[in-house]
Amino acid sequence: MKHIILLLIGISGHVFAASSELSEFGVTTATLDNGLKIIVKTDERAPVFILQLWYKVGASDESRPNTGISHMLEHMMFKGTHDYKVGEFSRIIAKNGGDDNAFTSKDYTAYYQKMHTSKLELAIKMEADRMRNLTFSFRELEKERKVVIEERRLRVEDNPNAKVYENLRLISFDQQGAYHAPVIGFQEDIERYGLNDLRVWYKKYYSPNNATLVVVGSVDPQKVIDYAQQYFGDYQLNTAISNNLDTPSIALTQQSKVLKLKAKLPFYIMGFHVPSLKTAQDSDDAYRLEMLTYILDNGLSKSLIRHRQIAADISVSYRLYDKYSTLLTIGFIPADGVENQIVIDAIQAQVKELVNHPELIEAELKRVKAQLEANFIFEQDLIHTQAYYLGMLETVGLGIDKMFEYVYKMNEIKAKDVSNAAKKYIQFNQSNVVELMPQEVK
Repeated sequence: MKHIILLLIGISGHVFAASSELSEFGVTTATLDNGLKIIVKTDERAPVFILQLWYKVGASDESRPNTGISHMLEHMMFKGTHDYKVGEFSRIIAKNGGDDNAFTSKDYTAYYQKMHTSKLELAIKMEADRMRNLTFSFRELEKERKVVIEERRLRVEDNPNAKVYENLRLISFDQQGAYHAPVIGFQEDIERYGLNDLRVWYKKYYSPNNATLVVVGSVDPQKVIDYAQQYFGDYQLNTAISNNLDTPSIALTQQSKVLKLKAKLPFYIMGFHVPSLKTAQDSDDAYRLEMLTYILDNGLSKSLIRHRQIAADISVSYRLYDKYSTLLTIGFIPADGVENQIVIDAIQAQVKELVNHPELIEAELKRVKAQLEANFIFEQDLIHTQAYYLGMLETVGLGIDKMFEYVYKMNEIKAKDVSNAAKKYIQFNQSNVVELMPQEVK
């Protein structure tokens, strides 16, 4: 894989980042004087585009008593501006044949519209409007507060496994750092913050120099840049953004918790502190962890579920692109009548086997590499997926070149690399554990 090199050229009041390497992938980038970053990827297969506006703010920026405020503000962004009444934004998008939505995560908040190519200016104009002109209605806040509380009830309070994952984060990350709080927020915080809290959050983070505009589809990159200059160009940057201190995750180890909840099945999860691609001292370590996740997930499922039948379900998870150091998790539901310790012993034995005999995974490693490469190719058929990775990688500070390096990096990994990653990071005596003990469901 060739390295991507950016050349900075001044053009008509903004800085345009050109690259022959990026051009090979149909990517054009630019940055306005006020700091707004623009990424355009042309895809001419259909006369449509997706626009995404990404803000560098999410649950990892929050602390008590404002947990969930990024998510609440996402809801309020559909509740009207000085030029568009409540609900009018989505109605106009739908009237013009498009659809829109938004999402909040640990490290970012993003808004998007998918429309016909002829509606490019409309989408940019409307998205620019609500970066600056949001109205804050007490009535609408109270309505959305009820919606979010209900959302939390359905997704967390009435979902035992979600409660397990939430508690794993609570015991794994100190509350003074990132990743302790859930994206949706704690119930008490959702109930208390008011309009002024939202206004302060909006003013602090919703500025051009804290945002990235991504457009993928059948569009002229220069038109995207020109429209962005027209509708975002007069906005002032927020100088305080550059002074914001990151709040990296603070690891807690050897923590455990037992949850007794109304549930049909038991659940057990172990969390291991690991670096993300952004925080790894050796970036290759992060890719090895990613491969280890696939190898363990497939291997444990085959061994513990299909062959030995001591587990009803098992999953291994890792987030390569988190902004801060994160967790690799191994969770399982034991088969009926099987004690948790039997499954735990089997997991530990399989990890030990991987550490001592990496040659045993050669065939599986080859299969996973082929699968990952195929998945990457198929994902390029979806403009939504292309836009997501471009926006996410830029927002967490990794750079969009990582999107095009993934397959190459994964194909470089050898069985011994996976074995070494397991030996280095899967330390069972340092893991954090949450156990769900089902109580009778009435």
